[in-house]
Amino acid sequence: MKSPALSLFLQAVAAEPALQAQCGAAKDLAQLVQLAQTAGFAVTARDLQLWAHDEAFAAAWWPWVGGSKAQLTAFFRGQPC
Repeated sequence: MKSPALSLFLQAVAAEPALQAQCGAAKDLAQLVQLAQTAGFAVTARDLQLWAHDEAFAAAWWPWVGGSKAQLTAFFRGQPC
């Protein structure tokens, strides 16, 4: 089960184009976690790693969409894309 913080973060991103743009600009997992936490959501890197396969992460604004599997893996391992 997703953490409540992650669920709320995903809802907020889906509803806010400005937040979508910020998420899309994240270069690595640490930046995405920092963005979520700055926006008021207690999301952890582990939350994101565990749920990366979720359909909510297939939306066009996520930085790994359209990239290769290697890029996705690098992002979630905390390596710059």
